[in-house]
Parts: sequence; structure tokens; C-alpha cells
Amino acid sequence: MYSSFEKQPEEKKQLIIRVAIEEFVQHGYDRASTDVITSRAGISKGLLFHYFKSKKNLYLYVVTYAKNLLLEKVMEALQSVSSPDFFVRIKEIALAKQWVLAQYPYETQLVVAAMMTPPAVVKKEMEELLKQHYETYEEAFMLEHIFLKQLIPTEKLRDDVSVHTVIQMTMAIVDHLSQKYQKLYQMKQFDFLRHFDRMMKELDDYLKVIKYGIYKTIDEKE
Repeated sequence: MYSSFEKQPEEKKQLIIRVAIEEFVQHGYDRASTDVITSRAGISKGLLFHYFKSKKNLYLYVVTYAKNLLLEKVMEALQSVSSPDFFVRIKEIALAKQWVLAQYPYETQLVVAAMMTPPAVVKKEMEELLKQHYETYEEAFMLEHIFLKQLIPTEKLRDDVSVHTVIQMTMAIVDHLSQKYQKLYQMKQFDFLRHFDRMMKELDDYLKVIKYGIYKTIDEKE
């Protein structure tokens, strides 16, 4: 669909993508102006529509581009996560993801807005994109979970606590916090880029409860 655009020089493509992302982030889909985009990118409006056919297609293209870019950078960042401690590892993963989001604020804002509050005209496409995202990276996440299990020292667990329970409980908390702060973001009461420490503090509090609630105490060992 975008073959004409993909054939363009990389520098030209990146300029069009960047100004389009900024325009959609700053003004939202409905108020974003293709006139502004073409003016800033130094191309004609006719050429823009030759590349993308419509404003809707342009939006879908840059959202998909931004999503793929962020996922690629997150996967790269996770390669540096190395703590052998399960709970520290969870926090390192969260921090690595945050570091990437902070490097690409416009891309992050575009993707979050598109996924959480998609414009009516692309709601169906956003649902399909989200579905494809989960299907594509499900295997990678499963492998990560398997690896995380190996970081829990089973000899320290209470007899009535399993590794599976610890993993499920921790992931449930991470998911809960993610949904909680996504809703706050929607209500404009939270900014992922500026107030991330707030979410990390809450995550750390929960992890401490899990950690010291499942490991044997000195009294129990005696």
C-alpha cells in the first residue's frame, strides 16, 4: 500500500514521519493538519496523498511505525537487564522500558493515545493492531517468564508457596499497576514520562510485600 513512500530516500521518509507524528500528538487526529505536515516536510499535499492516499492511512502508518520502533528499542534495552535476583530483575525490566519511552516521547505519546483512546475512524484497525502485537510477542514474553522462574530461589520459599504462584502474583500486580496508570493517563492525572517514579515506588512497595511474605523468616528456620 505504501510502496511509493517506501522507495523514497531514508532521510526524506524520516522527516515526513517525524513531522506527522508530532502533528498528530500535538493536535490529535481530528485537528491534525495535513497542510502543516506537508509544509514542515517540504512536500506538496498532492505528493503526501500520493504516498498515503488519505489522512487515515497516514495515521495508521506512523502509529505502526512508532509501535514497531518502540518494541525494537525495548527488546534491545532488555538485553542489558542482568540481575540474578527475581525482584530486582522485575524493576530493571520496568526501568529499561521507561528509559526507551523517555528517549522517544512523541512516539510513546502517539502509540499510547492510539491504543487507549483511538480515534473513531481507526478504532477497528487499532484493535487489530493490538491483537497482532500480542500474538507476535507472546512467545517472547513466555520465554521471559520461564527465565524469571529460574531466578527464584526455591529453597527460600515457604512449603505452601510455589514458584508459579510467585510469578502469577507478581505479573498480576504489574498488570494491575499498568491498567491503573493507563486510566489515570486517560484522565490526564498521570504522565508516564514525567511521573514514572511514582509508579515505580508503588511497584517496589508491592514487590517488598511479596518478597518478605513468601520467604522464610529466621524464626521459621529455627
